[in-house]
Amino acid sequence: MTQIAILVIIGIIYLIFKIFEGISDAFSSSQDNRKVLEERNEKFGNRQIDTSKSLFERNLDIIQSYANKINADSYLYYYLDNQTRDCINEICLAENQMSIKPGHAYLSTWENTAPQEWVTLSIQIKNYFRDEQNRLKDEGREINKAQSDFEKIISAKKSPKKFREINKRSGHGDIYLEQVNSILILSTQTWHDKEQLLIKKQFIPQHFPFPSESTTFAGEVFNKKITAFNQEIERETAEHQKNAKFFEKLRKGFSKKSKPEVVARIDYILNEIKFPTSFPKLWDSDYDSEQSILIVEMGLPDVVHSQILKKVELKTKTVDKPLTKKEIQEFVPKIHPAIILRLAYEIFRNDDAETIKLLVVNGWVEYDNPATGVKTKTYTSSLVCSREQILSLNLTKLDPLAAFLNLKGKSAGALIDIIPVTPTMSLNKKDKRFIETKEVLENLEGETNLASMDWQDFENLIAELFEKEFAEKGAEVKVTQSSRDRGVDAVIFDPDPIKGGKFVVQAKRYTKTVDVSAVRDLCAVVKKEGASRGILVTTSSYGSDAYTFAQNEPVTLLNGSELLGLLEKHGYKFRINIAEARKLLKQEQK
Repeated sequence: MTQIAILVIIGIIYLIFKIFEGISDAFSSSQDNRKVLEERNEKFGNRQIDTSKSLFERNLDIIQSYANKINADSYLYYYLDNQTRDCINEICLAENQMSIKPGHAYLSTWENTAPQEWVTLSIQIKNYFRDEQNRLKDEGREINKAQSDFEKIISAKKSPKKFREINKRSGHGDIYLEQVNSILILSTQTWHDKEQLLIKKQFIPQHFPFPSESTTFAGEVFNKKITAFNQEIERETAEHQKNAKFFEKLRKGFSKKSKPEVVARIDYILNEIKFPTSFPKLWDSDYDSEQSILIVEMGLPDVVHSQILKKVELKTKTVDKPLTKKEIQEFVPKIHPAIILRLAYEIFRNDDAETIKLLVVNGWVEYDNPATGVKTKTYTSSLVCSREQILSLNLTKLDPLAAFLNLKGKSAGALIDIIPVTPTMSLNKKDKRFIETKEVLENLEGETNLASMDWQDFENLIAELFEKEFAEKGAEVKVTQSSRDRGVDAVIFDPDPIKGGKFVVQAKRYTKTVDVSAVRDLCAVVKKEGASRGILVTTSSYGSDAYTFAQNEPVTLLNGSELLGLLEKHGYKFRINIAEARKLLKQEQK
Protein backbone atom coordinates (compact mmCIF):
# COMPACT_ATOMS: atom_id res chain seq x y z
CA MET A 1 0.00 0.00 0.00
CA THR A 2 2.76 2.38 0.92
CA GLN A 3 4.60 1.61 -2.30
CA ILE A 4 1.43 2.27 -4.34
CA ALA A 5 0.99 5.60 -2.58
CA ILE A 6 4.58 6.55 -3.36
CA LEU A 7 4.14 5.68 -7.06
CA VAL A 8 0.92 7.73 -7.20
CA ILE A 9 2.67 10.71 -5.64
CA ILE A 10 5.57 10.37 -8.12
CA GLY A 11 3.10 10.16 -11.00
CA ILE A 12 1.25 13.28 -9.78
CA ILE A 13 4.54 15.15 -9.45
CA TYR A 14 5.62 14.06 -13.00
CA LEU A 15 2.22 15.12 -14.35
CA ILE A 16 2.49 18.50 -12.66
CA PHE A 17 6.07 18.84 -14.07
CA LYS A 18 4.89 18.06 -17.58
CA ILE A 19 2.02 20.53 -17.27
CA PHE A 20 4.43 23.24 -16.18
CA GLU A 21 6.91 22.21 -18.92
CA GLY A 22 4.18 22.45 -21.52
CA ILE A 23 3.13 25.82 -20.22
CA SER A 24 6.82 26.95 -20.26
CA ASP A 25 7.37 25.66 -23.81
CA ALA A 26 4.21 27.33 -24.98
CA PHE A 27 5.32 30.56 -23.37
CA SER A 28 8.84 30.21 -24.82
CA SER A 29 7.45 29.39 -28.24
CA SER A 30 5.18 32.36 -28.01
CA GLN A 31 8.12 34.57 -27.14
CA ASP A 32 10.20 33.08 -30.01
CA ASN A 33 7.34 33.62 -32.41
CA ARG A 34 7.03 37.17 -31.19
CA LYS A 35 10.80 37.76 -31.65
CA VAL A 36 10.68 36.25 -35.14
CA LEU A 37 7.71 38.43 -35.98
CA GLU A 38 9.52 41.51 -34.63
CA GLU A 39 12.67 40.60 -36.59
CA ARG A 40 10.63 40.07 -39.77
CA ASN A 41 8.79 43.35 -39.31
CA GLU A 42 12.07 45.14 -38.65
CA LYS A 43 13.82 43.67 -41.71
CA PHE A 44 11.04 43.31 -44.19
CA GLY A 45 8.18 45.45 -42.83
CA ASN A 46 5.02 44.91 -44.81
CA ARG A 47 6.79 42.86 -47.47
CA GLN A 48 4.22 41.36 -49.79
CA ILE A 49 4.65 37.79 -50.93
CA ASP A 50 3.93 37.59 -54.64
CA THR A 51 3.01 33.95 -55.17
CA SER A 52 2.84 34.46 -58.92
CA LYS A 53 6.65 34.52 -58.92
CA SER A 54 8.98 31.74 -57.93
CA LEU A 55 10.75 31.77 -54.61
CA PHE A 56 13.96 32.77 -56.41
CA GLU A 57 12.41 35.65 -58.32
CA ARG A 58 10.54 37.24 -55.45
CA ASN A 59 13.54 37.00 -53.10
CA LEU A 60 16.21 38.13 -55.54
CA ASP A 61 17.02 41.20 -53.41
CA ILE A 62 17.96 38.97 -50.46
CA ILE A 63 19.93 36.63 -52.71
CA GLN A 64 21.83 39.61 -54.21
CA SER A 65 22.68 40.98 -50.77
CA TYR A 66 24.29 37.64 -49.89
CA ALA A 67 25.96 37.46 -53.29
CA ASN A 68 27.66 40.76 -52.49
CA LYS A 69 29.36 39.03 -49.57
CA ILE A 70 30.85 36.24 -51.71
CA ASN A 71 34.59 35.87 -51.36
CA ALA A 72 36.29 35.04 -54.67
CA ASP A 73 39.39 33.70 -52.95
CA SER A 74 37.69 31.02 -50.85
CA TYR A 75 38.41 27.50 -52.13
CA LEU A 76 36.71 25.59 -49.26
CA TYR A 77 34.27 23.06 -50.78
CA TYR A 78 31.55 23.87 -48.21
CA TYR A 79 31.87 27.65 -48.50
CA LEU A 80 29.07 28.11 -51.06
CA ASP A 81 26.88 25.58 -49.20
CA ASN A 82 27.13 27.64 -46.02
CA GLN A 83 26.42 30.89 -47.87
CA THR A 84 23.39 29.28 -49.54
CA ARG A 85 22.10 27.92 -46.22
CA ASP A 86 22.41 31.33 -44.53
CA CYS A 87 20.63 32.96 -47.43
CA ILE A 88 17.75 30.42 -47.23
CA ASN A 89 17.43 31.10 -43.51
CA GLU A 90 16.91 34.76 -44.37
CA ILE A 91 14.37 33.93 -47.09
CA CYS A 92 12.45 31.72 -44.66
CA LEU A 93 12.17 34.74 -42.42
CA ALA A 94 10.99 36.92 -45.30
CA GLU A 95 8.51 34.25 -46.41
CA ASN A 96 7.35 33.62 -42.85
CA GLN A 97 8.26 29.98 -43.26
CA MET A 98 10.44 29.47 -40.19
CA SER A 99 9.44 25.84 -39.90
CA ILE A 100 11.28 25.15 -43.17
CA LYS A 101 14.53 27.00 -42.43
CA PRO A 102 17.70 24.82 -42.30
CA GLY A 103 19.14 26.66 -39.31
CA HIS A 104 22.65 25.34 -38.70
CA ALA A 105 22.13 22.00 -40.42
CA TYR A 106 24.22 20.89 -43.36
CA LEU A 107 22.62 22.07 -46.57
CA SER A 108 22.64 18.58 -48.09
CA THR A 109 20.93 17.17 -44.96
CA TRP A 110 18.29 19.86 -45.04
CA GLU A 111 17.62 19.28 -48.76
CA ASN A 112 16.70 15.63 -48.00
CA THR A 113 13.61 16.72 -46.01
CA ALA A 114 12.79 20.14 -47.46
CA PRO A 115 9.87 20.70 -49.84
CA GLN A 116 10.80 20.39 -53.50
CA GLU A 117 10.16 24.08 -54.16
CA TRP A 118 12.74 24.97 -51.52
CA VAL A 119 15.22 22.38 -52.80
CA THR A 120 14.90 23.99 -56.24
CA LEU A 121 15.54 27.37 -54.60
CA SER A 122 18.66 26.00 -52.90
CA ILE A 123 20.07 24.79 -56.21
CA GLN A 124 19.32 28.10 -57.92
CA ILE A 125 20.95 30.14 -55.16
CA LYS A 126 24.04 27.97 -55.09
CA ASN A 127 24.43 28.27 -58.88
CA TYR A 128 23.91 32.03 -58.63
CA PHE A 129 26.60 32.29 -55.96
CA ARG A 130 28.94 30.10 -57.98
CA ASP A 131 28.48 32.35 -61.03
CA GLU A 132 29.13 35.40 -58.86
CA GLN A 133 32.29 33.84 -57.43
CA ASN A 134 33.54 33.04 -60.94
CA ARG A 135 32.73 36.59 -62.05
CA LEU A 136 34.70 37.97 -59.14
CA LYS A 137 37.63 35.70 -60.00
CA ASP A 138 37.56 36.90 -63.61
CA GLU A 139 37.39 40.50 -62.42
CA GLY A 140 40.28 39.86 -60.06
CA ARG A 141 42.37 38.43 -62.88
CA GLU A 142 41.47 41.39 -65.07
CA ILE A 143 42.43 43.84 -62.32
CA ASN A 144 45.69 41.98 -61.62
CA LYS A 145 46.63 42.12 -65.29
CA ALA A 146 45.65 45.77 -65.51
CA GLN A 147 47.68 46.53 -62.37
CA SER A 148 50.67 44.72 -63.85
CA ASP A 149 50.38 46.77 -67.05
CA PHE A 150 49.84 49.90 -64.99
CA GLU A 151 52.96 49.29 -62.91
CA LYS A 152 55.02 48.81 -66.09
CA ILE A 153 53.75 52.11 -67.44
CA ILE A 154 54.44 53.83 -64.12
CA SER A 155 58.00 52.46 -63.98
CA ALA A 156 58.64 53.43 -67.61
CA LYS A 157 57.03 56.84 -67.28
CA LYS A 158 59.55 59.63 -67.16
CA SER A 159 59.00 63.17 -66.04
CA PRO A 160 59.20 65.44 -69.13
CA LYS A 161 61.85 67.53 -67.37
CA LYS A 162 64.09 64.46 -67.11
CA PHE A 163 64.45 64.31 -70.91
CA ARG A 164 66.31 67.62 -70.89
CA GLU A 165 68.73 66.70 -68.10
CA ILE A 166 72.41 66.04 -68.83
CA ASN A 167 73.87 63.67 -66.25
CA LYS A 168 77.63 63.88 -65.93
CA ARG A 169 79.32 61.91 -63.18
CA SER A 170 82.64 60.59 -61.96
CA GLY A 171 83.28 56.87 -62.09
CA HIS A 172 82.84 54.88 -58.89
CA GLY A 173 83.13 51.24 -57.92
CA ASP A 174 85.30 48.44 -59.22
CA ILE A 175 86.01 47.88 -62.89
CA TYR A 176 85.05 44.41 -64.13
CA LEU A 177 86.27 42.60 -67.20
CA GLU A 178 82.66 41.81 -68.13
CA GLN A 179 81.95 45.56 -68.26
CA VAL A 180 84.91 46.15 -70.53
CA ASN A 181 83.56 43.61 -73.00
CA SER A 182 80.30 45.57 -73.28
CA ILE A 183 81.84 48.91 -74.30
CA LEU A 184 81.49 48.34 -78.04
CA ILE A 185 77.94 46.94 -77.90
CA LEU A 186 75.68 49.55 -79.49
CA SER A 187 72.19 50.23 -78.19
CA THR A 188 69.37 49.47 -80.63
CA GLN A 189 67.91 52.98 -80.22
CA THR A 190 70.08 55.90 -81.29
CA TRP A 191 69.76 59.41 -79.93
CA HIS A 192 68.39 60.38 -83.35
CA ASP A 193 65.57 57.83 -82.88
CA LYS A 194 64.76 59.09 -79.40
CA GLU A 195 64.96 62.68 -80.58
CA GLN A 196 62.37 62.00 -83.27
CA LEU A 197 60.03 60.47 -80.70
CA LEU A 198 60.45 63.53 -78.48
CA ILE A 199 59.75 65.89 -81.36
CA LYS A 200 56.65 63.89 -82.33
CA LYS A 201 55.56 63.87 -78.67
CA GLN A 202 55.55 60.09 -78.59
CA PHE A 203 56.71 60.07 -74.96
CA ILE A 204 53.41 61.49 -73.74
CA PRO A 205 51.73 58.49 -72.08
CA GLN A 206 48.20 57.63 -73.11
CA HIS A 207 45.41 57.85 -70.57
CA PHE A 208 45.20 54.49 -68.84
CA PRO A 209 41.81 52.83 -69.45
CA PHE A 210 39.66 51.88 -66.50
CA PRO A 211 38.93 48.14 -66.15
CA SER A 212 35.30 47.02 -66.34
CA GLU A 213 33.18 48.49 -63.56
CA SER A 214 34.44 47.00 -60.33
CA THR A 215 32.40 46.00 -57.32
CA THR A 216 35.40 45.09 -55.15
CA PHE A 217 37.39 47.27 -52.76
CA ALA A 218 40.64 46.46 -54.59
CA GLY A 219 39.06 47.56 -57.86
CA GLU A 220 37.90 50.86 -56.36
CA VAL A 221 41.39 51.58 -54.98
CA PHE A 222 42.92 50.77 -58.37
CA ASN A 223 40.49 53.07 -60.15
CA LYS A 224 41.55 55.93 -57.85
CA LYS A 225 45.19 55.34 -58.82
CA ILE A 226 44.26 55.40 -62.50
CA THR A 227 42.36 58.67 -62.03
CA ALA A 228 45.39 60.28 -60.34
CA PHE A 229 47.71 58.99 -63.12
CA ASN A 230 45.51 60.35 -65.91
CA GLN A 231 45.28 63.72 -64.18
CA GLU A 232 49.09 63.85 -63.89
CA ILE A 233 49.42 63.14 -67.64
CA GLU A 234 47.16 66.08 -68.40
CA ARG A 235 49.30 68.36 -66.23
CA GLU A 236 52.55 67.21 -67.90
CA THR A 237 51.35 67.45 -71.50
CA ALA A 238 52.30 71.14 -71.74
CA GLU A 239 55.86 70.29 -70.62
CA HIS A 240 56.10 67.60 -73.31
CA GLN A 241 55.01 70.22 -75.85
CA LYS A 242 57.91 72.44 -74.74
CA ASN A 243 60.30 69.50 -75.11
CA ALA A 244 59.15 68.92 -78.68
CA LYS A 245 59.93 72.54 -79.61
CA PHE A 246 63.24 72.50 -77.73
CA PHE A 247 64.61 69.37 -79.42
CA GLU A 248 63.28 70.44 -82.83
CA LYS A 249 65.23 73.70 -82.45
CA LEU A 250 68.38 71.77 -81.49
CA ARG A 251 68.02 69.45 -84.47
CA LYS A 252 67.56 72.31 -86.93
CA GLY A 253 70.42 74.33 -85.42
CA PHE A 254 72.65 71.26 -85.58
CA SER A 255 71.83 70.81 -89.28
CA LYS A 256 72.66 74.47 -89.91
CA LYS A 257 76.02 74.10 -88.12
CA SER A 258 75.10 76.59 -85.40
CA LYS A 259 77.76 76.13 -82.70
CA PRO A 260 75.50 76.42 -79.59
CA GLU A 261 73.02 73.86 -80.97
CA VAL A 262 75.79 71.53 -82.16
CA VAL A 263 77.48 71.53 -78.76
CA ALA A 264 74.15 71.09 -76.96
CA ARG A 265 73.02 68.22 -79.20
CA ILE A 266 76.41 66.49 -78.78
CA ASP A 267 75.78 66.63 -75.03
CA TYR A 268 72.55 64.67 -75.49
CA ILE A 269 74.23 62.15 -77.81
CA LEU A 270 77.00 61.48 -75.28
CA ASN A 271 74.56 61.51 -72.38
CA GLU A 272 72.66 58.65 -74.02
CA ILE A 273 75.70 56.31 -74.12
CA LYS A 274 75.42 53.59 -71.47
CA PHE A 275 78.82 53.08 -69.84
CA PRO A 276 79.40 51.12 -66.61
CA THR A 277 79.16 53.22 -63.44
CA SER A 278 82.84 52.53 -62.81
CA PHE A 279 83.62 54.63 -65.92
CA PRO A 280 83.41 58.42 -65.66
CA LYS A 281 80.88 60.23 -67.85
CA LEU A 282 82.53 63.63 -68.02
CA TRP A 283 83.09 65.56 -71.20
CA ASP A 284 83.43 68.97 -72.80
CA SER A 285 83.06 69.77 -76.47
CA ASP A 286 83.70 72.59 -78.89
CA TYR A 287 82.77 73.09 -82.53
CA ASP A 288 84.39 75.02 -85.36
CA SER A 289 81.43 75.76 -87.61
CA GLU A 290 83.64 77.22 -90.33
CA GLN A 291 85.68 74.03 -90.69
CA SER A 292 83.01 71.59 -89.41
CA ILE A 293 85.43 70.24 -86.79
CA LEU A 294 84.15 68.90 -83.47
CA ILE A 295 86.51 68.52 -80.49
CA VAL A 296 85.45 66.36 -77.56
CA GLU A 297 87.47 65.92 -74.39
CA MET A 298 86.32 62.80 -72.55
CA GLY A 299 87.13 61.46 -69.10
CA LEU A 300 88.49 57.91 -69.13
CA PRO A 301 88.74 55.36 -66.29
CA ASP A 302 92.05 55.07 -64.52
CA VAL A 303 93.04 51.56 -65.57
CA VAL A 304 96.66 51.97 -64.44
CA HIS A 305 96.15 52.70 -60.75
CA SER A 306 92.88 50.77 -60.37
CA GLN A 307 92.46 47.04 -59.93
CA ILE A 308 90.39 45.33 -62.62
CA LEU A 309 88.37 42.31 -61.50
CA LYS A 310 86.68 39.38 -63.18
CA LYS A 311 83.85 37.09 -62.07
CA VAL A 312 84.93 33.50 -61.40
CA GLU A 313 82.38 30.70 -60.98
CA LEU A 314 83.20 28.29 -58.17
CA LYS A 315 81.21 25.19 -57.22
CA THR A 316 79.19 26.96 -54.55
CA LYS A 317 79.42 30.66 -55.41
CA THR A 318 80.76 33.37 -57.69
CA VAL A 319 83.79 35.34 -56.51
CA ASP A 320 85.68 38.41 -57.71
CA LYS A 321 89.31 37.90 -58.65
CA PRO A 322 91.91 40.32 -60.05
CA LEU A 323 93.14 39.80 -63.59
CA THR A 324 96.34 37.89 -64.13
CA LYS A 325 99.37 39.66 -65.59
CA LYS A 326 98.65 38.04 -68.93
CA GLU A 327 95.04 39.21 -68.86
CA ILE A 328 96.13 42.72 -67.89
CA GLN A 329 98.49 42.84 -70.86
CA GLU A 330 95.75 41.57 -73.14
CA PHE A 331 92.72 43.60 -72.05
CA VAL A 332 93.81 46.82 -70.32
CA PRO A 333 95.41 48.45 -73.42
CA LYS A 334 92.08 48.00 -75.24
CA ILE A 335 89.88 49.87 -72.75
CA HIS A 336 90.62 53.48 -73.65
CA PRO A 337 90.65 52.85 -77.42
CA ALA A 338 87.30 51.04 -77.10
CA ILE A 339 85.71 53.97 -75.24
CA ILE A 340 87.00 56.50 -77.77
CA LEU A 341 85.85 54.41 -80.75
CA ARG A 342 82.40 53.95 -79.22
CA LEU A 343 82.10 57.67 -78.54
CA ALA A 344 83.17 58.53 -82.11
CA TYR A 345 80.76 55.97 -83.57
CA GLU A 346 77.82 57.32 -81.55
CA ILE A 347 78.55 60.88 -82.67
CA PHE A 348 78.77 60.05 -86.37
CA ARG A 349 75.81 57.65 -86.47
CA ASN A 350 73.66 60.40 -84.98
CA ASP A 351 74.89 63.00 -87.48
CA ASP A 352 72.49 62.49 -90.38
CA ALA A 353 73.04 66.07 -91.53
CA GLU A 354 76.81 65.43 -91.86
CA THR A 355 77.45 68.51 -89.76
CA ILE A 356 80.78 67.11 -88.57
CA LYS A 357 83.52 66.59 -91.15
CA LEU A 358 86.28 65.88 -88.70
CA LEU A 359 86.14 64.68 -85.10
CA VAL A 360 88.92 65.11 -82.54
CA VAL A 361 88.58 63.07 -79.34
CA ASN A 362 91.02 63.70 -76.51
CA GLY A 363 90.77 61.34 -73.56
CA TRP A 364 92.00 62.25 -70.11
CA VAL A 365 92.45 60.42 -66.83
CA GLU A 366 92.24 61.86 -63.34
CA TYR A 367 94.13 59.97 -60.65
CA ASP A 368 96.04 60.37 -57.40
CA ASN A 369 99.63 60.83 -58.45
CA PRO A 370 101.65 58.24 -56.45
CA ALA A 371 104.66 60.55 -56.39
CA THR A 372 102.86 63.55 -54.87
CA GLY A 373 99.50 62.26 -53.64
CA VAL A 374 97.92 65.15 -55.52
CA LYS A 375 94.90 64.70 -57.79
CA THR A 376 96.29 64.88 -61.32
CA LYS A 377 94.55 65.20 -64.68
CA THR A 378 96.49 63.87 -67.65
CA TYR A 379 95.55 63.48 -71.30
CA THR A 380 96.34 59.95 -72.37
CA SER A 381 94.68 59.30 -75.74
CA SER A 382 93.81 61.22 -78.86
CA LEU A 383 92.09 60.37 -82.13
CA VAL A 384 91.40 62.43 -85.23
CA CYS A 385 88.90 60.76 -87.53
CA SER A 386 86.39 61.33 -90.29
CA ARG A 387 82.84 60.10 -90.69
CA GLU A 388 83.79 57.53 -93.33
CA GLN A 389 86.61 56.10 -91.23
CA ILE A 390 84.38 55.48 -88.21
CA LEU A 391 81.13 54.34 -89.80
CA SER A 392 82.98 51.78 -91.92
CA LEU A 393 84.03 49.95 -88.73
CA ASN A 394 82.28 46.83 -87.45
CA LEU A 395 82.50 47.41 -83.70
CA THR A 396 81.30 43.91 -82.80
CA LYS A 397 84.21 42.19 -84.53
CA LEU A 398 87.18 44.55 -84.44
CA ASP A 399 90.06 44.64 -81.99
CA PRO A 400 89.74 48.13 -80.45
CA LEU A 401 93.48 48.64 -80.01
CA ALA A 402 94.30 47.51 -83.56
CA ALA A 403 91.51 49.70 -84.99
CA PHE A 404 92.65 52.67 -82.90
CA LEU A 405 96.23 52.37 -84.10
CA ASN A 406 95.09 51.85 -87.68
CA LEU A 407 93.30 55.20 -87.45
CA LYS A 408 96.58 56.76 -86.28
CA GLY A 409 95.29 57.17 -82.75
CA LYS A 410 98.01 58.25 -80.37
CA SER A 411 98.90 59.16 -76.82
CA ALA A 412 98.26 62.88 -76.50
CA GLY A 413 99.89 63.57 -73.14
CA ALA A 414 98.64 67.14 -72.84
CA LEU A 415 96.39 68.79 -75.37
CA ILE A 416 99.40 70.23 -77.21
CA ASP A 417 101.87 67.48 -76.47
CA ILE A 418 104.48 66.86 -79.12
CA ILE A 419 104.78 63.20 -80.06
CA PRO A 420 108.51 62.54 -80.39
CA VAL A 421 110.10 59.84 -82.53
CA THR A 422 113.52 58.28 -82.39
CA PRO A 423 116.11 60.52 -84.16
CA THR A 424 117.27 59.11 -87.47
CA MET A 425 120.36 61.31 -87.86
CA SER A 426 123.12 63.07 -85.85
CA LEU A 427 122.35 66.64 -84.97
CA ASN A 428 124.14 69.44 -86.81
CA LYS A 429 123.69 72.56 -84.76
CA LYS A 430 125.76 74.79 -87.04
CA ASP A 431 123.56 76.63 -89.52
CA LYS A 432 124.23 80.05 -91.03
CA ARG A 433 120.52 80.80 -90.87
CA PHE A 434 120.50 80.90 -87.04
CA ILE A 435 120.32 84.33 -85.39
CA GLU A 436 119.87 85.53 -81.84
CA THR A 437 116.37 85.28 -80.43
CA LYS A 438 114.71 88.62 -79.87
CA GLU A 439 112.96 88.96 -76.53
CA VAL A 440 109.31 89.65 -77.22
CA LEU A 441 107.20 88.06 -74.49
CA GLU A 442 108.22 90.40 -71.67
CA ASN A 443 107.60 93.50 -73.80
CA LEU A 444 104.03 92.63 -74.76
CA GLU A 445 101.03 93.96 -72.91
CA GLY A 446 98.30 91.63 -71.69
CA GLU A 447 95.75 93.00 -74.17
CA THR A 448 98.00 92.37 -77.17
CA ASN A 449 96.15 90.77 -80.07
CA LEU A 450 98.58 88.15 -81.39
CA ALA A 451 96.79 88.02 -84.73
CA SER A 452 97.67 91.65 -85.50
CA MET A 453 101.25 91.88 -84.15
CA ASP A 454 104.31 92.24 -86.38
CA TRP A 455 104.97 88.93 -88.16
CA GLN A 456 108.70 88.93 -87.27
CA ASP A 457 107.88 89.60 -83.62
CA PHE A 458 105.38 86.76 -83.79
CA GLU A 459 108.07 84.35 -85.04
CA ASN A 460 110.39 85.41 -82.22
CA LEU A 461 107.53 85.03 -79.72
CA ILE A 462 107.04 81.42 -80.88
CA ALA A 463 110.77 80.67 -80.60
CA GLU A 464 110.90 82.22 -77.11
CA LEU A 465 107.84 80.25 -76.06
CA PHE A 466 109.36 76.95 -77.17
CA GLU A 467 112.58 77.81 -75.36
CA LYS A 468 110.56 77.92 -72.17
CA GLU A 469 108.60 74.76 -73.07
CA PHE A 470 111.75 72.71 -73.75
CA ALA A 471 113.98 74.30 -71.07
CA GLU A 472 113.62 71.38 -68.63
CA LYS A 473 114.69 68.94 -71.34
CA GLY A 474 117.97 70.74 -72.00
CA ALA A 475 116.93 71.52 -75.57
CA GLU A 476 118.15 74.47 -77.64
CA VAL A 477 115.88 76.64 -79.74
CA LYS A 478 117.33 78.60 -82.66
CA VAL A 479 115.61 81.31 -84.67
CA THR A 480 116.36 81.49 -88.38
CA GLN A 481 116.87 84.64 -90.40
CA SER A 482 113.75 86.38 -91.59
CA SER A 483 113.47 84.62 -94.89
CA ARG A 484 110.23 82.94 -95.80
CA ASP A 485 111.62 81.04 -98.74
CA ARG A 486 113.48 78.52 -96.56
CA GLY A 487 110.26 77.55 -94.76
CA VAL A 488 111.77 77.37 -91.25
CA ASP A 489 111.20 79.99 -88.55
CA ALA A 490 112.86 78.13 -85.67
CA VAL A 491 114.68 74.86 -85.00
CA ILE A 492 114.59 72.89 -81.76
CA PHE A 493 117.38 70.49 -80.83
CA ASP A 494 116.34 67.99 -78.17
CA PRO A 495 119.37 65.95 -76.94
CA ASP A 496 117.26 63.08 -75.58
CA PRO A 497 118.66 59.98 -77.40
CA ILE A 498 115.26 58.26 -77.32
CA LYS A 499 112.56 60.90 -77.58
CA GLY A 500 114.61 63.81 -78.87
CA GLY A 501 115.77 64.95 -82.29
CA LYS A 502 115.51 67.94 -84.53
CA PHE A 503 112.17 69.71 -84.72
CA VAL A 504 111.47 72.45 -87.26
CA VAL A 505 108.92 75.14 -86.42
CA GLN A 506 106.82 77.29 -88.72
CA ALA A 507 104.81 80.21 -87.35
CA LYS A 508 101.78 81.45 -89.27
CA ARG A 509 100.34 84.73 -88.02
CA TYR A 510 97.19 84.24 -90.06
CA THR A 511 93.72 85.72 -90.01
CA LYS A 512 92.37 83.04 -92.33
CA THR A 513 92.10 79.29 -92.03
CA VAL A 514 95.35 77.40 -92.67
CA ASP A 515 94.68 74.94 -95.48
CA VAL A 516 96.25 71.59 -96.26
CA SER A 517 98.88 73.06 -98.59
CA ALA A 518 100.70 74.61 -95.62
CA VAL A 519 100.87 71.19 -93.95
CA ARG A 520 102.20 69.61 -97.14
CA ASP A 521 104.86 72.32 -97.37
CA LEU A 522 105.93 71.67 -93.78
CA CYS A 523 106.20 67.93 -94.47
CA ALA A 524 108.50 68.68 -97.40
CA VAL A 525 110.64 70.89 -95.15
CA VAL A 526 110.84 68.16 -92.49
CA LYS A 527 112.20 65.72 -95.07
CA LYS A 528 114.57 68.30 -96.57
CA GLU A 529 115.91 69.28 -93.15
CA GLY A 530 116.26 65.68 -92.00
CA ALA A 531 114.16 66.59 -88.98
CA SER A 532 112.26 64.23 -86.69
CA ARG A 533 109.08 66.34 -86.62
CA GLY A 534 107.58 69.57 -87.82
CA ILE A 535 105.50 71.96 -85.69
CA LEU A 536 103.06 74.36 -87.33
CA VAL A 537 101.74 77.18 -85.11
CA THR A 538 99.05 79.64 -86.15
CA THR A 539 96.92 82.35 -84.64
CA SER A 540 93.89 81.08 -86.57
CA SER A 541 92.66 77.53 -87.19
CA TYR A 542 93.14 74.60 -89.55
CA GLY A 543 90.80 73.10 -92.08
CA SER A 544 89.56 69.52 -91.71
CA ASP A 545 91.71 68.49 -94.69
CA ALA A 546 94.80 69.79 -92.89
CA TYR A 547 94.05 67.67 -89.81
CA THR A 548 93.31 64.60 -91.92
CA PHE A 549 96.58 64.94 -93.83
CA ALA A 550 98.60 65.58 -90.65
CA GLN A 551 97.39 62.30 -89.14
CA ASN A 552 99.75 60.29 -91.31
CA GLU A 553 102.71 62.68 -91.19
CA PRO A 554 105.34 63.59 -88.54
CA VAL A 555 103.80 67.01 -87.88
CA THR A 556 101.99 68.66 -84.98
CA LEU A 557 99.38 71.39 -85.55
CA LEU A 558 98.77 74.07 -82.90
CA ASN A 559 95.84 76.41 -83.49
CA GLY A 560 95.17 79.79 -81.90
CA SER A 561 93.40 78.51 -78.81
CA GLU A 562 96.12 75.93 -78.15
CA LEU A 563 98.77 78.64 -78.56
CA LEU A 564 97.03 80.79 -75.95
CA GLY A 565 96.86 77.76 -73.67
CA LEU A 566 100.59 77.10 -74.00
CA LEU A 567 101.36 80.75 -73.30
CA GLU A 568 99.11 80.71 -70.23
CA LYS A 569 100.94 77.60 -69.03
CA HIS A 570 104.08 79.74 -68.82
CA GLY A 571 102.36 82.71 -67.21
CA TYR A 572 101.42 84.84 -70.20
CA LYS A 573 97.88 85.94 -70.98
CA PHE A 574 97.25 87.41 -74.41
CA ARG A 575 94.33 87.35 -76.77
CA ILE A 576 93.53 86.51 -80.38
CA ASN A 577 90.80 88.47 -82.16
CA ILE A 578 90.70 87.53 -85.84
CA ALA A 579 87.99 90.03 -86.81
CA GLU A 580 89.90 92.91 -85.22
CA ALA A 581 93.15 91.85 -86.93
CA ARG A 582 91.47 91.69 -90.35
CA LYS A 583 90.12 95.20 -89.87
CA LEU A 584 93.58 96.55 -88.97
CA LEU A 585 95.18 94.83 -91.95
CA LYS A 586 92.64 96.41 -94.31
CA GLN A 587 93.39 99.84 -92.84
CA GLU A 588 97.14 99.29 -93.28
CA GLN A 589 96.64 98.24 -96.91
CA LYS A 590 94.76 101.48 -97.60
